Amino acid sequence: MSAVSDLTPQMRGYVGEFMDPDNLGWLPYIMYFHPVNFNSSIVSTDASGFRYTIARKKRYSATTLNRANAVRLLVGSSTVFGTGASSDRHTLASRLTENDLRPELWINFAGRAFNSTQELLLFELYRHQLPPIKEIVIFSGLNELVLSRLPSKLRGEHGGFFFSQNFFDRLTAKRMSAISAWFRKKPKEAGEVDVLSLEEQIAYTTGLTLRRLDSWQIFAQAMGARLTYVLQPLADWVRPCGSTEEQAIFRELDTHGSLRETYRDICSLATHEAYVKCLNEGINGKGVNFLDFTPVLAKAALPDQWLFVDRIHFTDEGSDVVAKLLLNELTQEHLS
Repeated sequence: MSAVSDLTPQMRGYVGEFMDPDNLGWLPYIMYFHPVNFNSSIVSTDASGFRYTIARKKRYSATTLNRANAVRLLVGSSTVFGTGASSDRHTLASRLTENDLRPELWINFAGRAFNSTQELLLFELYRHQLPPIKEIVIFSGLNELVLSRLPSKLRGEHGGFFFSQNFFDRLTAKRMSAISAWFRKKPKEAGEVDVLSLEEQIAYTTGLTLRRLDSWQIFAQAMGARLTYVLQPLADWVRPCGSTEEQAIFRELDTHGSLRETYRDICSLATHEAYVKCLNEGINGKGVNFLDFTPVLAKAALPDQWLFVDRIHFTDEGSDVVAKLLLNELTQEHLS
């Protein structure tokens, strides 16, 4: 019996055919993207690979919009993409649009497993197809922190990215390695620098994030758009013990070497506190709104409320709760 399979059967829709390397899109500069024109009961994408949003009796995506009407952009990686949602109706963008009284649609502008650089480059590649943008919300921060643990050889000057080993293998015509090999320990080569300490990882991650925010700010100011950076929550940061369903799922994931086991120090409250402090100090004064979403969700979450399908991605109810809380925070911040 599997808690993951029994409680979150929709997760099968995010692997298999959808993540088959032969179906992935390969974009210049970004490396990879979602399959195009993919359609299932769980997830569907447009001709460019963007996930569809379903809300207000409409179905739309980043490249299928009426360009006469202004929109609000939700940027991020797999959490924003909606991994864990049982259908396109239950992604954050869908729930934001459904719960927002303002006329603008929220656009799912996310890439699974993206880092901050890929999030920015995706916007640069497709901004010519977008309508006027009234607001940009970047809901991100975890992937960059996880990737900071890669050895220097894979981080390079501009930060690491997921599938990096697959990318280098393809360049040399090697067989694609398994996902688990991304962070597998390998013999240290001559001249290779050890992975960073946790303190160094936080500083390194923050530095990359601030560099990208500088660029986002230039775009936002040119478009007259409001820009907010939201540090996404991690289940362990939100509460020490989740719902009965979450506990069952996390126990099973931990037996397979999940994020909790591999990156236990990232899951700690001390890491969250240090990360927020570093981000807050760096973003302060840039003219970018910053929101740490963990305390917002922690305050609102009920003890028996099932919010996460794993430690990063939300259930359908979790997406709805987060969307309503985020809208409230954004509205209050705008009025203050």
